[in-house]
Order: sequence, then structure tokens, then C-alpha cells
Amino acid sequence: MDLGNFTLNPITLALLILGIVEFVKKFGVTGNKLTLISMAVGMLFALIYKFHEFYPPAEQYIELAFFGLAAGLCASGIYSFVNARFPPQSTATLKDTQLTTRSTPTDKEIQ
Repeated sequence: MDLGNFTLNPITLALLILGIVEFVKKFGVTGNKLTLISMAVGMLFALIYKFHEFYPPAEQYIELAFFGLAAGLCASGIYSFVNARFPPQSTATLKDTQLTTRSTPTDKEIQ
């Protein structure tokens, strides 16, 4: 991922907020405190996003900051978050079955 392909939009912001909340959870924050933190982070990011639209000279710096945040979250374990919620699909395997073949009697067995 490079900054040329990084797109700042509401979906990106939602994923970043989700990543920040998961990061905060690693420090043992739970319950109402976590809810307040997620609300505050969401509001802050939304305000920065709107500032990004209203003040074009700051656009590059804001995108750079969000890109750095995304890269940092990836490095700090967002992969484990996604992996825990979307585990790989198990592949079905066939159990070993023994096939028995019926042999035809030989001339010696008939006698």
C-alpha cells in the first residue's frame, strides 16, 4: 500500500476507528469506557475528515496522517483482529475408507 493508492473516505475512516478501538482493547479497556473512546475517536476522525474537505492545503498532511495510522494499525495487530473474526474456511476431507474387493475363487479353492 502506498500513499498514491490510499483513499480517504468514510469506509476508510470506519476501518481506522475499528482498528483504534481494537488497539485500545489490548490495554484492558472495556465497557462504557471503551464505548466513550470509540465515540470520541469517531467524532475526532469525522471532524478531521470534514476539515480535509474544507481546507484543501491540509489535504496531503491529513491523508499522510491517516495513512500512517493505517500502517501502524496493520503492524500492531489488526491482522489478528480480522483473522479472529473471519477464520479460514475449513476444508472438508474424506475419511479413509477401506475397500474390500471380492476375489473370484481360483481353481484350487474350488476343489
